[in-house]
Amino acid sequence: MNAPQRFGRWLAGPIPVSIVLALLIGACFMALAGVDPVSGYVAMVNGSFGTGPGIANTLQRAIPIVGIGIAIAIAFRAGVLNLGTEGQAGLGALAGGMVAIYVPGPAALIVPLALVAAIAVGAAWGLIAAVLQNLLGVPILLSTLLLNYPARYFSSWLIRFRLDEPTSDLVASKQLRPEVQLSMLVPRDSAFADTLRNGLGPTNPVTAVLTGVNWSLVALAVVVIGVIFMNRRTRYGFESGLSGQNAEFVRYGGVKPGPLVLRTMALSGGLAGLFGLMLTIGAPNTRLIEGYFIQTNYAWTALLVTLLALYRPVGIAIAGLFFAAIMVGSDAMGRELGLSPQIAAVIQALVIILLAFRVALPRFRRGKRGAASGEPSLDETPMGPSPLTTHAPAPVAATPTAAESKESER
Repeated sequence: MNAPQRFGRWLAGPIPVSIVLALLIGACFMALAGVDPVSGYVAMVNGSFGTGPGIANTLQRAIPIVGIGIAIAIAFRAGVLNLGTEGQAGLGALAGGMVAIYVPGPAALIVPLALVAAIAVGAAWGLIAAVLQNLLGVPILLSTLLLNYPARYFSSWLIRFRLDEPTSDLVASKQLRPEVQLSMLVPRDSAFADTLRNGLGPTNPVTAVLTGVNWSLVALAVVVIGVIFMNRRTRYGFESGLSGQNAEFVRYGGVKPGPLVLRTMALSGGLAGLFGLMLTIGAPNTRLIEGYFIQTNYAWTALLVTLLALYRPVGIAIAGLFFAAIMVGSDAMGRELGLSPQIAAVIQALVIILLAFRVALPRFRRGKRGAASGEPSLDETPMGPSPLTTHAPAPVAATPTAAESKESER
């Protein structure tokens, strides 16, 4: 099969069809709101990719979505349903932000220390759920989801009652020192930035991206490449991928599921904490603001991105950029046409719902056809017990030997 045929087959697959159907349904909602759908989508595309500032805003918004999506994908790929990245990222941002703001010292020492603190706290919060599952049998799906709430309210309490700066109009900490902040790729007040603005223009895409996106973009690229390498070239990547497909097979291969869950949750939570911190100390942000990370809803958008990309790092980067473009474009559409920016959330949810329906429908039809004919469906796999429980080997029925058969015949 050549490249055009593969591309055509991909276009007919679940993901492109789900996106197109979601955009069509979104157009119906626009028509019901009295807005021309064509004008709405043109404004959306122009707002996200039509101008230099739009491209910079799309990239800047995609960074935490893709980063947290990678953290979720590491867990989901191993069969560990980590729904607690909101709490892990929030506490990581809180711990790293406190180090960056309140610990004195040179920036060359404070910035790495803040990154280590964010990773450590995010990993520790993720390990709580792993320990609860390994020791008490509490499902990670439930524990990670519920652990978001104490993380959220503790962060809010600490910023409001212990870190609040009285001189600020916001419920927020005092400002970061400029040398500790993650600056733009090209600082806006630098001579090189003036050269770009004078030579290319202030709204040129190159100028806008270099002066409007901070260094977390480079960190994200390193993480994506590192995760691809880990999945393909390391023992952990091999074991976690097999565990997500068939946990019993990995167990019988000699891999202990408990330590694998611990490593997975530590890695996933640590990455979530890292990108939570980058959102907090990356320019143009300068403070720890109460409820800021929760209001962005990046953790749950990253979950949708991970599901859409099927846990693949490159796919997560593309899907995260697509969702970020929808969010930025919907804001522009709201400014130009007066339509609510919530249309972005509607389109994102429709993409995932339609994707799930598009994938599940053929399996449902085959299963129903197999049930009608009395034959088991090829898509059905036996549901094995949990890999975290111990099982005794099934007794093997004794078979008569040849000597016993001859003796019985006599």
